[in-house]
Amino acid sequence: MLKHLWSFVTATTFITGSGCAVRALEPRGPTPGVPYFSVATFNVELRSWDDAATVEAVGATEADVVCMQEVTFDWEAVLRERYAKAYPYMLFEPRKGAGGLGVLSRFPLSDLGLVTEPHGWHPAWRLGAASPAGTIEILIVHLRALIRGESGVVGSILDVGADHRDEIELFMGEDPPPALVVGDFNEGTGGDAVRYLEDLGFTNALPLFHPGQETWRGRGLAGQLGATVDHVLFDERFEPLHAWVVPRGNSDHLPVVTELELAATTDTPPQGRDGSDG
Repeated sequence: MLKHLWSFVTATTFITGSGCAVRALEPRGPTPGVPYFSVATFNVELRSWDDAATVEAVGATEADVVCMQEVTFDWEAVLRERYAKAYPYMLFEPRKGAGGLGVLSRFPLSDLGLVTEPHGWHPAWRLGAASPAGTIEILIVHLRALIRGESGVVGSILDVGADHRDEIELFMGEDPPPALVVGDFNEGTGGDAVRYLEDLGFTNALPLFHPGQETWRGRGLAGQLGATVDHVLFDERFEPLHAWVVPRGNSDHLPVVTELELAATTDTPPQGRDGSDG
């Protein structure tokens, strides 16, 4: 019974509320003379550190900044060795479990601190990336899983939306607000945390270009399940050029890449905490 329930709620929780059909945007090249960059999010799956295809999937994003979840100490060692030349700037907050985070970057990085929450779920991480568009503050999140350890299955499922809303509100509470929020949200495009960010003025990149495209694949009793649970959200300081899923690797998640340029209405580049423009 529990397995049947898991299959049902996984599909409905992740997929329900993903929005009605909309006309997708066409990808476009950057505006001449306007700074642009690309960012990826990828839940690498903590046990896949020795899987060559998944390790290669990190680099297959070809993103300027790659933000990862479920980064263990083994994952850190592999990534440092494999991508030392391609990504000269790296920061890691590894964990033994699924709460570890990591970033590979072509731009200098600044660690702006972890943000923890009171239940002991996964932390969020604020970083600055000194991109051509200025120093951009990025918030990396890995919101709690559908089933939490400290309560029953039904209670966990009923509370997941409220818990995600509480998490994202806490993570967004520090100043200045991030320009990008990326990661494994463990909820679909209509989830509570995503809607909270959209109410703040953020835009979810992937549905603009590929509405309904799945970023997670899991197996239920009825066969293959899929959902869009990995998101890259950006604020009004940027314009989207493209967003896509990279169908590589053997993690249960797929990398999501977004290319952005500085918005024409932006008078000054995003600034770091010290007021510099990178």
